[in-house]
Amino acid sequence: MKQIIILITTLIFSYTFSYAIEFTDQDIGDRIPIKEPILGYNSTSGGYLDPFSDDQILFKITSENYLDYEKYLTPGQVKMFRDYGSTFFMNIYPSRRSCAVPDKVIELSKNGNAKLTDGGEGIEGTVGSIPFPNAIEPLHHVWNHILRYRGVDIEGGSPYYVVSYDGEKFNGAGKAIAKNYWNPFVSNNKGLQGKIMTKVTHPPRLADAGVLVIESLNALATPRRAWVYSPANRRVRRAPDIAYDNYSGFSQGLTTIDSFDGFNGAKDRYNWNDGGTKLKFMPYNSYRFYNTNHEEALTALHVNQEYLRYELVKVNIVNADLKDGMRHILPHRVMYFDNDSHNFIAEDIYDGEKNIMRYRELPIMNFYDEPMCNAIHAASYDFATKRYLLNNVRSIDVPKIKWRLDKPHKESMFTPEGFKRWAK
Repeated sequence: MKQIIILITTLIFSYTFSYAIEFTDQDIGDRIPIKEPILGYNSTSGGYLDPFSDDQILFKITSENYLDYEKYLTPGQVKMFRDYGSTFFMNIYPSRRSCAVPDKVIELSKNGNAKLTDGGEGIEGTVGSIPFPNAIEPLHHVWNHILRYRGVDIEGGSPYYVVSYDGEKFNGAGKAIAKNYWNPFVSNNKGLQGKIMTKVTHPPRLADAGVLVIESLNALATPRRAWVYSPANRRVRRAPDIAYDNYSGFSQGLTTIDSFDGFNGAKDRYNWNDGGTKLKFMPYNSYRFYNTNHEEALTALHVNQEYLRYELVKVNIVNADLKDGMRHILPHRVMYFDNDSHNFIAEDIYDGEKNIMRYRELPIMNFYDEPMCNAIHAASYDFATKRYLLNNVRSIDVPKIKWRLDKPHKESMFTPEGFKRWAK
């Protein structure tokens, strides 16, 4: 009898306590950016030393206790716990707001005169800065993400993986170079957001197939220009379908063109609404995952959660709902942007009946040798098929991306002729 009374008391206490958990801004601490390499870092090595390797796990969220923390989870995360049971969990660590950018970016952002044009489709009055440091509109957050500092001239490559429900992997890899016109070291961006060229390096049957994209700062006034290179006939042709909800060729239907880097491109098919600023558990300071080889990191159903670090993060939430008369295979999207770095860090995706169909997660970390914060990959989980895609992967398994080259790429490279020479 005594044991029964103790058990009942424990259950009552646990139930009461579980729904009394509350976090405040104080729980995320002060922002302390890391603006230079930490002691012991070797730029020629493949990885990044973890500044917070001594941190201990505060607590673990599992399929058994996730309801205790539901307020601080996204609906997509909740469904991960429900659908994947004991294999999906979150290790919660102290919040370390380490994200940083070069000082010049900060200075330029203080005196910004950015304004939205054409209903938010375009932007004016910003060069090399965070356009809306005091964002008040939904599309302010979207543009802060799109124009966040990501280096100047970029060169690198990354693999991608499609993982089936039983753990079978299909993988490929590519190489890219980019010229970022939003960087703080130019005085005239010529109305361009950036230029990027990519080509396939694996599998061999697709090798050298490539894409060139030139992106403006107003997709309505100056639509995206894109070309593809086919090694079969060695020809470059215009590619107007590299936009919106067309599927990426490598993704096996798991991600759309406008989902690259979280979200990109034209915004005219959605109504954009503010979802507020809230505290959520998000994948942050992802050094351990970066320094882990892919064979260990990629498991059936989802990545190996043991290598991910989650922290309590302040996020800005933006709802994108399909406009009447428009089409998009992702009709309802809820996007989560890190309040500090403006990175797109997670997304819940719903079908036309507002049933959640996908969850996306973009773990970020501070590349302190630049410095800048960016995602180490994008994981797209499809609940219907139990498959997931890991793309735009940055890790110890591939050469480090060069964020700012000593010898910038020539403008002539980013033309159909230059693109063809580079691709083949």
